[in-house]
Amino acid sequence: MTVWQCFVRGWKGYVKFEGRATRKEFWVFMLVNILLMVLLTGTVATVMALAGNPYGVFYAGMAYTIYALALALPILAVGIRRMHDINRSGWWFGGVYLAGIVSRLLNMILMEYASPETYVWMKITLGIVLGWIPLLVMIYLCCVKSKPAPEADNRIVR
Repeated sequence: MTVWQCFVRGWKGYVKFEGRATRKEFWVFMLVNILLMVLLTGTVATVMALAGNPYGVFYAGMAYTIYALALALPILAVGIRRMHDINRSGWWFGGVYLAGIVSRLLNMILMEYASPETYVWMKITLGIVLGWIPLLVMIYLCCVKSKPAPEADNRIVR
């Protein structure tokens, strides 16, 4: 499969959570979208700066946010399919999304009720436990070789 086919296949299956995605399909989709995101924000910031607009960074951030929101569901779908390709539940990939949501909720609670010193230490701890560790585990799992689909259990239970 070519790079273009892998990229297009990721976008075509943007809400398809069943099935399998190869390592190549997953990584091409991710890396091309990261490259497009960098090019988009850089282009918007440069064009605004050349036009003399003092809010170029704001518009670049808006472009980044819109593109990231558009990517959220396709990345989740291709990630879940990638987990299926290594015979794991899609919740392994969804757990990274959930960890981010939990981290933000806990951060809001900490901002309201914790002392400044406690907030700093808990923010660092949350960043490691709910940010870096799930991310590194997910990168490792997405690099694992594909495994054959498990055979259906044809035994009749009586």
